[in-house]
Amino acid sequence: MNIPQNIISRLNELPIEEVADRLGIEVRRHKALCFKHDDHNPSITFSTSKNIYKCWVCGVGGGPIKLVQDKEGWNFQEACIWLGQKFNVWYLDGNNRNFPKRTSTQKYLTKHKEETVIFNKEVYTWLINNATLLDPAKMFLFNERHLDEGVVKKLRIGSVVNSLNMVNALIKRFGEDVCLKTGLVRRGNDGLYFYFYTPCLLLPYYDMDGNLIGVQSRYLGTNEKVPRFQFMSSQKTRLYNLPILNSLRRGDKLYISEGITDCLALLSDGLNAVAIPSATILPIEDLILLKNYELHMYPDQDSAGEKAFMTLRRFFINHYSIVRAEVLPSGVKDYCDYYIKKQETNG
Repeated sequence: MNIPQNIISRLNELPIEEVADRLGIEVRRHKALCFKHDDHNPSITFSTSKNIYKCWVCGVGGGPIKLVQDKEGWNFQEACIWLGQKFNVWYLDGNNRNFPKRTSTQKYLTKHKEETVIFNKEVYTWLINNATLLDPAKMFLFNERHLDEGVVKKLRIGSVVNSLNMVNALIKRFGEDVCLKTGLVRRGNDGLYFYFYTPCLLLPYYDMDGNLIGVQSRYLGTNEKVPRFQFMSSQKTRLYNLPILNSLRRGDKLYISEGITDCLALLSDGLNAVAIPSATILPIEDLILLKNYELHMYPDQDSAGEKAFMTLRRFFINHYSIVRAEVLPSGVKDYCDYYIKKQETNG
């Protein structure tokens, strides 16, 4: 089934914010929460002039057709069908006005019903304990990023390469119903699947008492359409590496990084560090815990990094503290890039 190019062009000319509204996405001042990850500060922006959307955290984006694909998990033709029916965009087929039809369209054109997800600490703890570091993860962490093996071990970073094997192991251990309720295992048109795209790292989040409160994945594959990061949590997103505060004293030097990979590089360099999940996700309740330390940050050398630093700076000034900006050398984009270059030069 081929959809004429002129119809595709018309669909991609539909006002993207109106398409978002039809999809149930709440847009305020051209911004919205991202539907691809655990988002508490709007990370999607809509450009009405370019008629596109983009998430500045996970990188998804595109025009109206791509928005429908990303939001509903449909293929290109299914997204076109939905848009054509919602906005009365038809094309002439002979003497009739038609839009391509397919069998069993109702199951695709009905909005997916979100399942209630429960962060089951027992299940997620089992996942972390059984997600050993496999070759793709070792290659990424140690060969490419040159991270300290002791840091990786202490933070209990693991990996999943074969998603089917993990789904089967989870179901065997806890049963299908429990796994579905956790959100780790989901049901699609082709059966059960693992929530996190694989191969991936699994990065556990702990509170200061050592309780597992969230798990973030870092995709290691080559599919550019897959989000790089995904997150599952028992509550709002928290700071990464909170337990380090138990070993610090008032006035000790502490770095705040933008993202986990920079945090791992700082820790591998022997520095104390915690991480905000991204430039747009600032866990306010945890940031307050940092005001009595000597705070430093290496802002990423882009507009998002500068914005994140200025936001943090205003926050700490309002709480009678300060965070100092450190300057990266010219030609590096972030601390992780800087760390890698240092290791390769010294190695």
